[in-house]
Amino acid sequence: MNLLNYLAPPYAAYEFDNILDSQQWQQKQAWLSRIVALADADVMAFQEVFSAEALAEQCKSLGYPHFLSTPSSLDESSYVYRKPGLALASKYPLRSGSLYNPNHLNTFSRAPLIAKVKLPEVGWIKAYVVHLKSKRPILDEDLVGEPSDIDEYMGRWQSDTLRAQEVSLLMQDILSCRKHKLEAVMMLGDFNDDLSQGALSHVFDLPLVQHDEIEQHWRMHDSFTLSQTDQPRSATHYWGGQGSVLDYILLSGEFSPDYQQQLAEVVAYRCFDRHLTHADYSVDSQASDHAAVMIELSARA
Repeated sequence: MNLLNYLAPPYAAYEFDNILDSQQWQQKQAWLSRIVALADADVMAFQEVFSAEALAEQCKSLGYPHFLSTPSSLDESSYVYRKPGLALASKYPLRSGSLYNPNHLNTFSRAPLIAKVKLPEVGWIKAYVVHLKSKRPILDEDLVGEPSDIDEYMGRWQSDTLRAQEVSLLMQDILSCRKHKLEAVMMLGDFNDDLSQGALSHVFDLPLVQHDEIEQHWRMHDSFTLSQTDQPRSATHYWGGQGSVLDYILLSGEFSPDYQQQLAEVVAYRCFDRHLTHADYSVDSQASDHAAVMIELSARA
């Protein structure tokens, strides 16, 4: 779930005036507690985490003693945070991980959080928590005045290119690791794009039939599709009245029925979007602008 600026006062997110007062901060924490209680998940992945210590403390009070996070970036000359971190909270043990090629880390707009979580009856699962580059144009930092149409156009192009590169590096990391040790993988996050379209859809590509066993099952699967639900897919984000699916839980072959060594199956997919579709200001005033998505896994005998 993207938390939308989980940041304790007196600090600001992105802009000097984007600060929650103490009451708003309490409302944001109360809203998150309600969502967590409603979902009752075993493992939770978060994006837009600025105050990681506060989130770790809140998660612990809600029954999630295991917690990992990536650092956020504070402007040393002000109280403004420019780049959020990621977090993973769990009822079960976590191990911190890293990219197979650490040199790739600097390419990401926001470094992924890589960890392993020990799930009951399933065992250790490798988890990638991600927050890919937004569609906001990448503009020249030295640009003076308002950007031109050409600046905006080229900036959007660069953002799309970077987002595709981020997915490519993530898939390269997964494949490289699986060639050395075949382990189940899940990728959770805000992809800032529809994965069914464009370059990002290659994450679901079928390998060639002549490939070996490892490469036959390197691709990732959309957990919504694996759930085999007959319900229409809910949007996870709205912009200008238009809904889109930006938030996903992707799973490796070990969760797919076409894999001989299937570990678990997806028996349910849920989207917590009431704060987007039927908002109640009294409780949703500090809600996220994203829905939360959750899956339920059942271990295979």
